[in-house]
Amino acid sequence: MVVDAVLAVGIDDRLSMIGVKKVPGGNMRDSFLVNGVSFKKTFSYAGFEQQPKKFLKPKILLLNIELELKSEKENAEIRLSDPSQYQSIVDAEWNIIYDKLDKCVQTGAKIVLSRLAIGDLATQVIIL
Repeated sequence: MVVDAVLAVGIDDRLSMIGVKKVPGGNMRDSFLVNGVSFKKTFSYAGFEQQPKKFLKPKILLLNIELELKSEKENAEIRLSDPSQYQSIVDAEWNIIYDKLDKCVQTGAKIVLSRLAIGDLATQVIIL
């Protein structure tokens, strides 16, 4: 089983990609190798019950960016001389998130995974 797991990830230095899930009880013969991917964190979002649980040959989008609309860090400071400028800043933040989401949709990916947060807005836009 270990040899099969090592051969499955290839000869590169990717042994860290092999995970072992220990389940109490049973015996050694109950052990088995699962070829595929597992996730450490469970995830859910509004409407996830209606989504397919199995994909054949899926197109997967892997991200390392946030897909969440949120305000800047607490130490960010913007000084405005005209209160009407505030709306332009808010609009710019919305435009940034919608631009990111449009690019995700244009890829045609059926599965989107990110190392960083994916907000409710993103789950609604990408799924539609």
